[in-house]
Amino acid sequence: MNFTNLDSTAISDIAINGSDASITFKGSGKTYNYTIASDTFVEGLVSTIESNQSVGRYVNRAIREDQTLRIVAV
Repeated sequence: MNFTNLDSTAISDIAINGSDASITFKGSGKTYNYTIASDTFVEGLVSTIESNQSVGRYVNRAIREDQTLRIVAV
């Protein structure tokens, strides 16, 4: 499942493959890989996009507060 051309100032695109997520950030142009730790992440992401809410805020919260995204060590 790919989310591209997002209406976001922070995130360019998000690719979901099973329990893995790759997120490309606009500021740096870098792509980071994450493990999705909760089934609710994708549902929340879709809801956020459909309701024109901030995708960057949703992803940031998922990483920092909710812990539903965990960065994969490189």
